[in-house]
Amino acid sequence: MTIASVSDLSQSLQLRRDNASLRASLLEATRELSTGRRDNLLDRFAGDFAPLSDIEVGLKRAESFLNNISEQRLRYGAAQSALGTVREISEQIAGSLILVQETADADLVRNAGRDALARFETVVATLNISVAGATLFAGVASDGPAFAQAETILSALEAEIAVAGAATSDDVAMVVSTWFAAGGGFDTVAYLGGSRASNGLPVSETSEANPLATAADPAMRDVLGALAMSALVGRGTLDGDPDEQARLARASGLKVMTADEGLVELMADIGTQEGRVARAEVETRARREALEMARNDLIGVDPYDAATRLRATETQLESLYAMTARLSRLSLTAYLR
Repeated sequence: MTIASVSDLSQSLQLRRDNASLRASLLEATRELSTGRRDNLLDRFAGDFAPLSDIEVGLKRAESFLNNISEQRLRYGAAQSALGTVREISEQIAGSLILVQETADADLVRNAGRDALARFETVVATLNISVAGATLFAGVASDGPAFAQAETILSALEAEIAVAGAATSDDVAMVVSTWFAAGGGFDTVAYLGGSRASNGLPVSETSEANPLATAADPAMRDVLGALAMSALVGRGTLDGDPDEQARLARASGLKVMTADEGLVELMADIGTQEGRVARAEVETRARREALEMARNDLIGVDPYDAATRLRATETQLESLYAMTARLSRLSLTAYLR
């Protein structure tokens, strides 16, 4: 009868191989349980990673859209806040400017003008607002301010008034209107932004957020022109004729009220864009969740199954250790004793 025998060296090598294999299986099961993902993707896809690659690309695009949405919502919110501040300032000074003519009090006219001057400076600073290093209303030239300083704008207007020899409120109003019209001094002195709006950002697979209007938009020209005319009263324009100065204050107040309509429309348009971005966010988040579920179907593992395999592997490894220890204690001498 032939007796098959295994040498001690062969047995030792076999035990080592079994130990290494079980330890590798234990580490794999541990990683899968902790990450919730398959550890060996090469075997899972048999080398064809195209389905997973498509999903990963889709997820990266979704994240890019969500980043754009976050950035655009921040811009829209800041723009609404800035325009709201301008409206609030306009409302505060319009009434007092309209009423000063009826008082026939030169001091009240002068004080109303000085208040308008201070508020004009605030409006210019407000419309130069920037978010994340980009000026909101400067269009493609967002790395610089949208407007020159208030002093620069008013000094240029005063020079135009002097050249035109404007001596009445109507004359001054005509100079200001011409200066703020397209092709006037506003374009060469006051507005420092780009010639067009910045590019829109894609916020989903099917939609793009519209860019903000530039500070050269007619609505902003109108409100800034009206406020500049009221600020000129505070700088002493027509100081030699109190009646005409009072008429200029009233006319500027009426223009401020009229310009408010354009601001409202501008804010309403931004509100519409905010709604589009909100809908795009819902669409993009839903797409991202669908892609994540598809990815999980491809590479995910059942936590219960992973835990079961981990426990089974631990049991096998413990049994191997016990067997190894038992075999290491066997010897003929010990048996004969």
